[in-house]
Amino acid sequence: MINTGEIMSGQTNRVIVIDDDPFILMAIKQTLTMHTYEVDVYDKPAEALNHIRDGNYHAVIADVKMPKMNGLELLKKVREIDPELPVIIITGHGDVPLAVTALKEGAYDFLEKPVDDSVLLASLKRATEKMALLDRNRQLTRILNKGREGRSVFHSLIGFSSSMQGLYNVIEIVAAEEYPVLITGETGTGKELVAKAIHELSPRSSEKFVPINMGAIPENMIEAELFGYEAGAFTGASRRSIGKFEHAGRGTIFLDEICSFPLNLQVKLLRVLEEKKLQRLGSNEFIPVSAGIIVASNRDLKKEVEKGTFRADLYFRLNVIPVEIPPLRNRTEDIPLLADHFIAEYNKTHEQKIHSINENMYKWMLKYDWPGNVRELENFIKQLCVLNNKAEPENIRKINSDILQKEQSPCATLKEQLESTEREHIIKVLRNHKGQVIPSSKSLGISRKSLYEKMKKYRIAKHSFKNQK
Repeated sequence: MINTGEIMSGQTNRVIVIDDDPFILMAIKQTLTMHTYEVDVYDKPAEALNHIRDGNYHAVIADVKMPKMNGLELLKKVREIDPELPVIIITGHGDVPLAVTALKEGAYDFLEKPVDDSVLLASLKRATEKMALLDRNRQLTRILNKGREGRSVFHSLIGFSSSMQGLYNVIEIVAAEEYPVLITGETGTGKELVAKAIHELSPRSSEKFVPINMGAIPENMIEAELFGYEAGAFTGASRRSIGKFEHAGRGTIFLDEICSFPLNLQVKLLRVLEEKKLQRLGSNEFIPVSAGIIVASNRDLKKEVEKGTFRADLYFRLNVIPVEIPPLRNRTEDIPLLADHFIAEYNKTHEQKIHSINENMYKWMLKYDWPGNVRELENFIKQLCVLNNKAEPENIRKINSDILQKEQSPCATLKEQLESTEREHIIKVLRNHKGQVIPSSKSLGISRKSLYEKMKKYRIAKHSFKNQK
């Protein structure tokens, strides 16, 4: 596999070109060499495959029609050697259907003869950059997981950017400490994934990880849910029940949306932090707490303190080791990696073979601000995968191109399409739960407050679902 440390520092990328036409081989080699690529050319596919096995190449360029072994057969053998190595297929005008088949089988791109130098260079640049990103991410994962018996602790945290490397370093530091951890970040940045990574790297990794979405619990049930209750503590409490803190044992409890914690109960949480003990609702007995505590907020807790909605002493207790997750717009270089990951997840779930996204869509993705961050990107990629699954790749390219060119501002057009998809999904979930907000918000993976905001935004009335069967 390639040394992306060298690639990222500006050293030459290695490309292998395979074609039975010596004139095409020399023309491509001359073009690529002029643009600092190191190029090997072969007119025999079998010989080229031996060098691919032995060499560290960053991309393969191959003609689709060759004697003894055509481009499709070559593609299959290359993917057996290294399934991540990008293969760019070159095709004649009459071979486009064959090239489309190659895309379905895993080719990175196909270019039609006569190949325009600028198109070739643009495709190759994307291919080698993608390869560098993938390998760099593997390197980081290996470094971070060194000495942990091969477990992929960061398998759900994807990114090679400097901001993500910094985040990985902070995670390693806080995981070794016994202090409470405060995770901050915008909605959709992956706060629970970071909390899980901290837990898995900590001495508590063999114990439970108990996530709690504070925004999903009715306010009058929060105390009973977290601290437990005795029989008769309130109407309907027929027997004792332990809370989430006790349930977590010596593991880790993760309180997401900590701003939703009622002001009158914050003193009980402060006692857990300071004295490592709690009282069940309806009891005077103190019970020891052994769980590690991680909390998260998408709001500025300091401002909440200034507004009087959050206790200052609790804030200072929680803010011992703050962990800030960067928004996606500040690490756009990670978007290709994330997109490939979500495509792979879609393929696995739906048993499909979607391989990549066209150039225009990638350009838009890198320019868009992603206010919903990684979660929004994931939903967007799923939508593209659904489109890809219902049409041939060349038609998808035209559909996506038409979307992008329909208005002067492509962001607005795509945003409207995503919002329409989101609205339909929310309506479907609400209908399944007969308009009940709490179970609907859990199914959607968002807080009650977020669901109410979206219902208001899309003018969805919950009462309209209550009488539906």
